Amino acid sequence: MNAAVKLLSMIGALALLSSCSPPEIDVAVQKSGGRLLLRLSQDWGVIFSDKRMPCVREIGLYERDSYDRSKAAWLIETKGEMQCLDLASVMIGEVPPGWQEVVRLSANSRTVYSIRAHGIGSGETNVRF
Repeated sequence: MNAAVKLLSMIGALALLSSCSPPEIDVAVQKSGGRLLLRLSQDWGVIFSDKRMPCVREIGLYERDSYDRSKAAWLIETKGEMQCLDLASVMIGEVPPGWQEVVRLSANSRTVYSIRAHGIGSGETNVRF
């Protein structure tokens, strides 16, 4: 088998393997007017980048390494029977349309928090207020 066929076979195999689970949700934090804005995206490309708005069902702010929903510093989730909603960005502390606040924002500036997004895929990042 020549090198080109081997390479194409490897790429095809990787594409099949990667399609078994959704890609990670990229969570980026940006300061905006003294507040924190979360920007969410998901790269569905196998060979080339194909960033899309992720379908998310829950976003939580937790003390690092403590992902207990009952101890969240802020938690929102989709309303009713919705499994997930497309969401490109959200300001921490604000509730977008179609969402409900489960835990009100109670963060302090001395603590490093983990922000976790779950839906079709998941992702997290750390932030300090």
